[in-house]
Amino acid sequence: MAMDIDGIFRVIGEFGPYQRRIFFLLCLPAVLIGSANLAFVFIAAVPKYRCMIPGCDNATYPVYNAPFVNYTVPHLANTKEWDECHRFTRRNGTITDTCIADDFNSNETEICGNGSVFDESVYTSTIVSEFGLTCHKSWEGNMAQTIFFGGILAGALIAGYIADRIGRMMTIMIGIVGMASFGISTALVSTLNSFNFVRFMTAVMATTVFQTAFILGTEFVGPNYRVFCGTMPQYFFAFGEILLGLISWWIREWRMIQLIISAPVSCFIFYWFFIPESPRWLQARGKHHKALVVMEKIAKTNKKTIPREMLMQQVHEQSRERNDIDSDVVLDPRNVSMLDVLKKPVLCTRMVLMFYIWIVVALVYYGLSLNSVTLGKYTSTAAPFVNFILTSLAEFPGYSMSWYFMSYIGRKYTLMFSLIFAGISCGGAGFAAEYGPNYSIIPFLLGKCFITSAFGTIYVFVTEMFPTRVRSTILGLCSTTARIGAMLAPFSSSLGYVYGPLPMIVFGSLSIVAGVLNIVMPETKDTTLPETISEAIHLGRAQMVSIQESGTSEEIQGLLSEGIMEIDNSDELVTDSHGPAIQDDSDEEDEQ
Repeated sequence: MAMDIDGIFRVIGEFGPYQRRIFFLLCLPAVLIGSANLAFVFIAAVPKYRCMIPGCDNATYPVYNAPFVNYTVPHLANTKEWDECHRFTRRNGTITDTCIADDFNSNETEICGNGSVFDESVYTSTIVSEFGLTCHKSWEGNMAQTIFFGGILAGALIAGYIADRIGRMMTIMIGIVGMASFGISTALVSTLNSFNFVRFMTAVMATTVFQTAFILGTEFVGPNYRVFCGTMPQYFFAFGEILLGLISWWIREWRMIQLIISAPVSCFIFYWFFIPESPRWLQARGKHHKALVVMEKIAKTNKKTIPREMLMQQVHEQSRERNDIDSDVVLDPRNVSMLDVLKKPVLCTRMVLMFYIWIVVALVYYGLSLNSVTLGKYTSTAAPFVNFILTSLAEFPGYSMSWYFMSYIGRKYTLMFSLIFAGISCGGAGFAAEYGPNYSIIPFLLGKCFITSAFGTIYVFVTEMFPTRVRSTILGLCSTTARIGAMLAPFSSSLGYVYGPLPMIVFGSLSIVAGVLNIVMPETKDTTLPETISEAIHLGRAQMVSIQESGTSEEIQGLLSEGIMEIDNSDELVTDSHGPAIQDDSDEEDEQ
């Protein structure tokens, strides 16, 4: 015997005291995951640096702003900064252990050959200064973050499968142990290769924890709270970014930053004793008694009682026959597969366009986050940290906008306008920087706000657009393709060497295109989740009610509101949502 879990939640509380406590606990790891995901901004920050000058610099304690730099290091042509990778050559015959202006030829330069000297006024140490990732090795610093995002991709691929096989809580525990172990190990490594390996594994484990906790949190609540529970973890994630900025501002030494954001993860191991397994997963695996125990515990804590008849209710699905006239109808949800989706041009087009939109959202979101420390002109050593914190704070109104507008104007237009306005803001920030670095701050922050709104919307939108049987698979594919954008984000700043505003202009152009592509998507607000291919194809179309002689319009409307009956787009059809349906087979309907 199986329980109607959603029905029971409506009786005992869809988001009662027990669920609120569990949900809060499941959101807490998102704070440290948010810190871990963007820790690269500070642990791999690039301080100002110049060539080491033999005979002038103290090899043990070199000073960046030494007086002799004025006649030993050239200035860049387009700025007043010192050249990072070149120095003036010594004149022939001069002694290498002297350091006077006449020793150097100001008309001839050479590539640094004795290492670099770093400015420690902003960052005491980073992996760039410790591992010498300068000049021709500078690409290795960006690659380190790309490898991290590759770990997120790998985690997104395997987390769902593992959670479905061994359970949500066991998967979370494995992720927490791994995240704490590899995170702490990152602070202890001595080579760049070992750094990249443990960071990759940290990303895999962090994604496993976040994704599985997200699923578990939504499985503990009723259907009316799923949008709320899908949005709230993002606020905790954003708070983790702010916490990272404050810690880095205080510490400024990459190993200690990494240790502080990693060690507390081990405290979440105690969740094993406080958070039960998902009753939905237990029931899906045939462990009905354990699922019942969890539901009764929830009811007891919420001071409710589960009706006995609901506990013994047999939940079953009536098999539906495939309509030979209209091949679009797949009446049994269990028959839907990815192959069925790929066979339908409408669904296939939506899926491919969503892949592109997810890539753009991730590219712009992480691109803005990683480049936030260079925002504006530095007026103090605190500027990079303040800029990062302001950019993180911009996510709070972004997620709030997503939540509000999804409820009132729908998912489609919230995502569309969020992307378009993000594109306009990013492009504006790029062109504003031409007039001065500080002019770009406001449009930059607006861009982060709007792209965050898009990030908060896209998860909900995709889950409501495709049939139940393939919903998780397509969401996983979208999340995986998004990591392509995230992996490209660290290299976006390199476009600035071609043309200063180019990174922001690229972000803006891609975002506007992604926003316009939403015009072909259906609206999913106030619609039932599609279970068949036909329902997914016709999702969001205007429905017409046909009043049958056997029932009044009020009765039919009541059945519709309860989900007992559904109305097809055809003027002739009113169907039982659990029974066989008959659909008009007009060619015009198929073409739509």
